[in-house]
Amino acid sequence: MIANFQKIGEYLLPGEDPEYQSFIGRNKTKKLPLVYLFVVEGKIKYIGETRQGYSRPLSYHKNKVMKRQNDAIRRSTTSGQKVEIYALEVPSEVAVVNGLEIENYLAQDYEKALIRLHSPEWNGRP
Repeated sequence: MIANFQKIGEYLLPGEDPEYQSFIGRNKTKKLPLVYLFVVEGKIKYIGETRQGYSRPLSYHKNKVMKRQNDAIRRSTTSGQKVEIYALEVPSEVAVVNGLEIENYLAQDYEKALIRLHSPEWNGRP
């Protein structure tokens, strides 16, 4: 596992909401920048990022746009495997360039670096 990522939930049954309250309480709708991982049997299968907080990685089973990941979660849970969800908050930084404050959204760059390093099976195009 990657250091400092915290478990925020797990998909256990096909098509069902993931269990998350025992991990993060009722904080599903809290908005914050995250990089998140889907892990099956200790292997990182997907790496994503969001500004929407926990709701994004906890909603893939309903996400029709992310069909590949949705299908992969369904296949894994149908075969009895749990899909664990881990996340790390990656705050933006503010830089001043020529007197102008600019917000640097670091989560996207961190996500790309992790994808290059780990080449997760569920990322990218089939």
